Amino acid sequence: MTTDKPLNRTETVIIDRRYNGPIDSGNGGWMAGSLARLFGDVSVSVALRAPVPLAVPMCVRWRDDGTATLDDNGTLVAEAAVAPLDLDVPVAPDPVEAEAAGVLAQQVSAQHGANWPYAHCFSCGFARSDGLGIVPGPVGNDGIVATTWTPPSLETDARGQLAVEATWAALDCSGGLAWTHRLGAGTAIFTARMTAVIDQRLQVGHRYTVIGWPIAQEGRKLHAGTAIFDAAGKVQARSRQLWLIPRA
Repeated sequence: MTTDKPLNRTETVIIDRRYNGPIDSGNGGWMAGSLARLFGDVSVSVALRAPVPLAVPMCVRWRDDGTATLDDNGTLVAEAAVAPLDLDVPVAPDPVEAEAAGVLAQQVSAQHGANWPYAHCFSCGFARSDGLGIVPGPVGNDGIVATTWTPPSLETDARGQLAVEATWAALDCSGGLAWTHRLGAGTAIFTARMTAVIDQRLQVGHRYTVIGWPIAQEGRKLHAGTAIFDAAGKVQARSRQLWLIPRA
């Protein structure tokens, strides 16, 4: 792996309105990936501290210890640092089973209608045609949710591979959806932290399997994992996540 060693510098990040999670704020995975990309090909942990504004220049500031912060006019939006990823990834489900689970999940989600809070999410939104469209459904009895997915050509980098930001976005929502299936659709949760690594850059047009699973609950804290597998069942990218249930 190679690493771009952070220097004492300031950069700007803008999250386009297209990359929303909730309709009026940024997708957590895309934003986290925007920071992770600056660290190079290493495992990075990103803590989300505030809703991500859309179409607003935000300032990335590097600290002396090599960590970075994302600031919106004085509001701390996120913090990022190189960190190890401690995650036991389950075996990939059968792609046929994963595809069937995803199709059913899409149908069930669509029944909520376009007013569902995440219907237009860039990662898991079922009501938009220009997003990633990753809507996994339950497979087996271990709480795993899964679907098959083909990365779109709109999100390629200069080398024709799926952009880092889009890969993090693809890893984002499945962990939360795994908890939603366990706790019930009426339970509101939000991403507080993602630690992820891309083992192999994803290829546009190739078919992958995406999964999410619950790991443990500590009161309001929900720990989850997600992973993306190639057609042979080899892990291509993975993440451990912390989701939070809002305070009453």
